[in-house]
Amino acid sequence: MKLSQYQSPLGILNFWFLQGSLIYASFSKESGTKWLRRHFPQAKARETELTPAYTEDLNHYFQGRKIAWAWPIKLIGTPFQQAVWREIQKIPQGQFTTYKHIGEALNTKAFQAVGQAVGANPISIIVPCHRVLGTNWFGGYGGGLNRKRLLLELEGAQLPPKVNA
Repeated sequence: MKLSQYQSPLGILNFWFLQGSLIYASFSKESGTKWLRRHFPQAKARETELTPAYTEDLNHYFQGRKIAWAWPIKLIGTPFQQAVWREIQKIPQGQFTTYKHIGEALNTKAFQAVGQAVGANPISIIVPCHRVLGTNWFGGYGGGLNRKRLLLELEGAQLPPKVNA
């Protein structure tokens, strides 16, 4: 298990890798450590630098450039959660969708379960859960609502006026 950090304009991003695949990314090292203990109780994380290619992707992303994330990832969650997270990955940079739309794309009306799966996303930014909003509200974000709004603005998303953070 490897832990790498990146100093973004919005705070330190923590990345955990297992056998070369990204398994967790968060602005909170503490929440990542708790998640890892739950899923990999025996694992010890060794700190290492991000690869130059990953650092370049992140630099470009935080400069507002469009990024086609090609990082190897391993989604660790229930089959339903993984389906929701794969759907989230389809949301283009600079756009957003709703929990309801994701549910409809997955042929379910269990929108609350969709919201819970979005909230359980272990790979922030790369699996862009910040691009998911409520129908008439901003929704949540583990990194904080201010950071969610800043990420959407960075990506050039035009938020509807009815959505207030």
